[in-house]
Amino acid sequence: MKKLIKEIENAPEKSGVYIFKNGKKYIYIGKAKNIKNRLKQHLQQVSIDPKEKKIFSQSVSVEWIITKTDYEAYVLENELIKQYKPKYNVRLKSGSSYPMIVITDEEYPTIKISRQYGEFEGAYFGPFIPAKTARAMKDLLHKLFKLRTCEPMPTRSLVCFDYHLGLCSGPCADKVSKKDYRFNAKVAKEFLSGNVKNVIYQLYDKIEYYSQKLMFEKASIVKDQILAIENVIRKQEVLGFEIKEADIFFFTDDSVFLAIVRGHRIVGKEILKIEEGFSDNLELSILTDYYSRGNLIPENIYLNRDLKDIQIFKKWLKEAKKSKVEVFFKIPEEIHGFILRNLPETNISTQLKESFENIFHFQLPSRIEGFDISTLQGMFTVGSCVVWENGKMNKKEYRRFKVKTVEGVDDYASLREVLFRRFRRYKEMDNPPKLVLIDGGKGQLKQGLIVKDALGLDNLRIFSLAKKEEILYTDDDRQIHLFDYQPLLKLFTKIRDEAHRFAISYNRKLREKEALKDILSQIKGIGKKRKEILYRTYKTVENIASAPEEELVKLGIPRTIAQNIKKYINST
Repeated sequence: MKKLIKEIENAPEKSGVYIFKNGKKYIYIGKAKNIKNRLKQHLQQVSIDPKEKKIFSQSVSVEWIITKTDYEAYVLENELIKQYKPKYNVRLKSGSSYPMIVITDEEYPTIKISRQYGEFEGAYFGPFIPAKTARAMKDLLHKLFKLRTCEPMPTRSLVCFDYHLGLCSGPCADKVSKKDYRFNAKVAKEFLSGNVKNVIYQLYDKIEYYSQKLMFEKASIVKDQILAIENVIRKQEVLGFEIKEADIFFFTDDSVFLAIVRGHRIVGKEILKIEEGFSDNLELSILTDYYSRGNLIPENIYLNRDLKDIQIFKKWLKEAKKSKVEVFFKIPEEIHGFILRNLPETNISTQLKESFENIFHFQLPSRIEGFDISTLQGMFTVGSCVVWENGKMNKKEYRRFKVKTVEGVDDYASLREVLFRRFRRYKEMDNPPKLVLIDGGKGQLKQGLIVKDALGLDNLRIFSLAKKEEILYTDDDRQIHLFDYQPLLKLFTKIRDEAHRFAISYNRKLREKEALKDILSQIKGIGKKRKEILYRTYKTVENIASAPEEELVKLGIPRTIAQNIKKYINST
């Protein structure tokens, strides 16, 4: 420690990179406009920051490299971190270069997959997440646009097998004109970029031309191209954003959510895990690490946090991409909503709690129960109760109810029965739920309030959630449009949809059981007990039909009756 303090006192007051080392082992690498001042700041933090303490305790020396500018220091720091991988520098656990599609800049372009931007001369598209989609996209492009599959392209008189498979147009054997081939390469680029409207009219002109020349096979190929392109257009109309190309980074406490926008739509998402380490500027370290791995740099980058040294980062991006890159510190609302819906529950818990308390003015309960009713024309009417607890659905606590007192179609009466049976149990619990959610609108909410008042549950809050509009009705006469509050939308729709699913599955189960028992009642020798055994084991008629006769015998069904079962079911 004394040696380190002495070296810090002798450090230069100039810009550059400093390196904490233990022999040949690199402990931490940083940059600074003033190396001496920055090292003193590290030293002052040793007594209060555990990470700083570890850096000093595991280092035996500190070195530095002086640079002319702060930008040079930033570039050098990045290169040294990549080369030596210091123990306490923040790095990404994941995010290693994702595959990209490249349409090469050649006389007859081909399609390649690359994980390193700039590896080949050509137009880059992607990245593709998950990685297997890059190979699938390459195969599709060969099928649609017939770009050559050979590398390098030979000159020959006979075409290869890929030509006969429809994966290549055969430029090596002069089976396609150079003009048509390069047009197909252009359309492939537009297809990948999402700018398909730029070429679709030209493709229709080609169909007309080929049809007039009776070149129907070529016209058919162009029709397939148009069909694929129109599918892309339809997707854009559903998922279209104003942004054409961007990477969106949403920083949380222990990870980064990455959303990739290409061609005005989200084409990929990934959770980037962060290794535990130290950084003066976490966001800059993560972004630099990500793009230093060879990942494609888009036209726009969006962040949910401010970034120190923004001008240095922009300059580095421009030199890496050879064109200007815009960096924004506010994520567009529609993409922000997409990210919140797709974040793991642990990453939105703080935001969810804050949003819940701000809107409803009480703390988010640790347990919420959701209810729904399912019926089929007044038959097999059932209710469901699902449980959200401490951030996730607790299936062990789910309950289901067969409605007993209501005949015919009466959703309100059925709901009152189910709620009464469940709410009555709340009076016996030490820590009953403080909030329940009912699938439905104002009418369903009113039934809940009737039962609540009847049982005197003064501390229970009741909400209901209508489908499609996603309007939450509260017991204090408020209507909350959940599309305006994405964390709440994710919470309440998850509970509502799970209650709906659980109710329908129970309704279907009862119907299947009744249908099976009706069929089994027609078979001589099948009584109540054997019906129950067969139902519990097989659930459906189809399963019994496919079960071996020996299996039925092992269940205690006499062989003659087992034969009768198989014969009857297979004849119906």
